[in-house]
Amino acid sequence: MSATPTHGKLISIWRQRPNGFKGAGLNDLTWGTGYTGAASGYFEVAIDTAAAPDKFKWRKNGGTWTTLVSITGTAQTLSDTQTITFAATTGHALNDQWVIGNLKVEPTTEAASQAQITAAASRVLNPNAPPTWTDSGGKTVTSVDYTRGLATFNGAVGNVTVTGNNGYIPDAAMLEKMGYLIDWNAEFSVDMAEMNRAGQHWKEALAGQAGGRGGANAYFLGEKSFHAELIRAAAGTQKYVLLELFPYDPDQDVTGDHLICWGVITGIGVNAAINEIVKEKASFEVVGFPSFVENV
Repeated sequence: MSATPTHGKLISIWRQRPNGFKGAGLNDLTWGTGYTGAASGYFEVAIDTAAAPDKFKWRKNGGTWTTLVSITGTAQTLSDTQTITFAATTGHALNDQWVIGNLKVEPTTEAASQAQITAAASRVLNPNAPPTWTDSGGKTVTSVDYTRGLATFNGAVGNVTVTGNNGYIPDAAMLEKMGYLIDWNAEFSVDMAEMNRAGQHWKEALAGQAGGRGGANAYFLGEKSFHAELIRAAAGTQKYVLLELFPYDPDQDVTGDHLICWGVITGIGVNAAINEIVKEKASFEVVGFPSFVENV
């Protein structure tokens, strides 16, 4: 299948903010991995006072803020054994914020060999910290759609739950748009293995693995360059970016038909003629098959 975008060739490429951080100060918070809540929960932390030492506030699942907590520079517990550690006690900026989403025995809706996270708000999974799917009948996962919170197993499933620290993206606060994009292209294909035998009049083939790759042109953004994402992908520290590919958006309001998928930035190229805007070409490899959102 080949996708050639029309009506503006829109694309959005989002990077996951390191540590779920958004702000202008130090990004030196480390999330602990020992969350023990009875159910899934997301935490928000924000700098409340930039002083000596700085103070922060925090809340769980959008509840009431616990305010004016002094930064100690050691592990500090929020709730449900979720800890945070700041490397420095000063140097943060007012309203710097961090977000994390933890899955804990998250229920799913099962059908045959598939299970999808029931709560729509918990379906955008973090492939940089893949959660664990557990089937009561012992079936194993063969593939995961990280944009729809959907897993396929090697047989009919029973009751399936999902658990994982930093396992899902709770809201747009964890994502940052990377650039102003000019156009894009994408190719999706399925490998086919030949099964031809002597005496056959027609070729026969067996479907194999599916994949996709493509590219996009953008205006050069300096510190938000795709170069940074290429380095992070190569280092394995945070491999994946979220792609929204619009082949059809007649109203030009980013609500048209579009594909959503996670991908890896696999190459970049920067070019510009004299007196022209610097442009950046990025190529990407799709991780899993994209989900589809219909024009509204």
